[in-house]
Amino acid sequence: MADRESRKKELTARRREQILSAALEVFSKKGYAAATIPEIARAAGLAAGTIYLYFPGKRELFIKVIENLLVTPLISILENESTENFPTTLKAALDNRLTFFQSGALSRLMLMMSEIQRDPELRDYFNLKVLQPLFERVCRVYATQINSGICRPMDPQILVRFVSGMMIGMSIMANIEGESSPLNKLTKEQVAQEIINFFLHGILNHHEAK
Repeated sequence: MADRESRKKELTARRREQILSAALEVFSKKGYAAATIPEIARAAGLAAGTIYLYFPGKRELFIKVIENLLVTPLISILENESTENFPTTLKAALDNRLTFFQSGALSRLMLMMSEIQRDPELRDYFNLKVLQPLFERVCRVYATQINSGICRPMDPQILVRFVSGMMIGMSIMANIEGESSPLNKLTKEQVAQEIINFFLHGILNHHEAK
């Protein structure tokens, strides 16, 4: 019985990933409005009705695709966060996002995000289901560091948006500048370390900051 349940869970997980992978390809090529569930089903090698066994509709599937790109990897890293190991957690999160941005997936994500901007209902749903839960999770991490005395007091709600905006803006700039960008002449480890140094120490020498 346990083996049967285990196989069922594995099949469900594989099928969801199969659908999400196909949906990413279709949404990236055609956008949200033009893509259809039957088309995604064909790309996944499944019947259209099978999609609805896993996702209520196209909107929920679209948002889940973006959530998989933006949120899921970060949540798995933050789950291992500890008060004593904040710099390591921060570096792991930065490495993950830089790897993602340098993989070419950024252009796909930006295309899909532009669809969200054009559709108020989709934007509200994305904000409710993806953006706000992610921000709240990261805010709790930073609040833990403040309470432990590791980080100075600062509004976590402002901080999370500052860091997110900086990362996205930096990645877009590197993509626009191409090979001439200083960001593309460094390894992702070097870029991550520079961001960590800025994040933890700012731009002033310590004696100037006092």
